[in-house]
Amino acid sequence: MNEIMAIFRKEIKTTFNSPIAFIVIVSFLVISNWLFFDYGDYPFFAINLADIRGLFNFASIVLLFFAPALSMRLIAEEKHHETLELLVTLPLTDVQIIMGKFLSIVALFAIILCGMLVAPITIANIGDLDMGIVFTSFVGFFLLGVSYLSLGLAASSFTKNQIVAYLMGLILIAVFFLINGISTTSGMMSTIIENLSIRFHYQNFFRGVIDSRDVLYFLSLSAISLLISIAALTNRKHA
Repeated sequence: MNEIMAIFRKEIKTTFNSPIAFIVIVSFLVISNWLFFDYGDYPFFAINLADIRGLFNFASIVLLFFAPALSMRLIAEEKHHETLELLVTLPLTDVQIIMGKFLSIVALFAIILCGMLVAPITIANIGDLDMGIVFTSFVGFFLLGVSYLSLGLAASSFTKNQIVAYLMGLILIAVFFLINGISTTSGMMSTIIENLSIRFHYQNFFRGVIDSRDVLYFLSLSAISLLISIAALTNRKHA
């Protein structure tokens, strides 16, 4: 655990030593809240309904583009600067390296989540907001973000180019997000594809109920992505 925290602290320090983290956090919150409160034919104040679910719908799409940006540098930058070889020779396991880096971007995402509290607090003061749906929506968005970031980390582990890592992460996330919408199959295959979809499981949290199947889906997707990242690091180490 000490080794993981050492990597975690190093990544956090690197992230906040530049203004990029603050730009990402502020940009995400501004764009998500603007889309929710003022975008489209039926903005929030026009529908006269205290409903927070639209925010999380918009935020899931915005995060699709932001998550790969947060994770693209984690391994790719190490490879680009040729510091990965040094890192893997230290008394650290591949699991500790990946987990330390992963927890650092989850911590950054947690700050974004805290910033998103402003919208429901504001709405609760002007309308009758269902706090049960607010809670389950936050839980769903957290699990969604963790899955996005783990997929982005997996993409970063296969290249030393951050732009390539970003594009790979974006494509991976988009495939899982859109797969049920682009499927033309029916029957059992349609059910399988639907259950592989991030959006299908994410939207279930808006009912105000936390289904163990949805939680298991996101945790499994994140775990598999992290295992792929560890395997990629191991292969690089022994190449």
